[in-house]
Amino acid sequence: MARNIRLDQIGDLYDEQVQALVKRTTLLWQSELKTRAPANLGTPKDTGVLAQKWDVNITEPYTGRVFNNTEYAPAVMYGEDMPPSWQGQWRTKRGAVQGFPDLLGKEISVKYVPKLMREIARGN
Repeated sequence: MARNIRLDQIGDLYDEQVQALVKRTTLLWQSELKTRAPANLGTPKDTGVLAQKWDVNITEPYTGRVFNNTEYAPAVMYGEDMPPSWQGQWRTKRGAVQGFPDLLGKEISVKYVPKLMREIARGN
């Protein structure tokens, strides 16, 4: 005997799982930016201020935002708005990679999102 279940009868299960995935991925990204060594796409640490200023915003159901409002963050992370003393050359201490937040986000989406989704689907 077969039964048919329409998609609109599934309820909010998948919606809740996607929202949980967005939240867990966003928090993982923030954690990795704060704690990873710069050569592994983490935030360069001189005093540690930049690394500790990573924050998240998960106020919309399907959007997680990781951001850093430190004044010099664009220069260190992307080579944008560089101070005159850098003379147009992007540079950081401790071996950071230019654009590391985006590169880390891509790595997380490939390496960790499938695992997180499986965990969420199992109820973990």
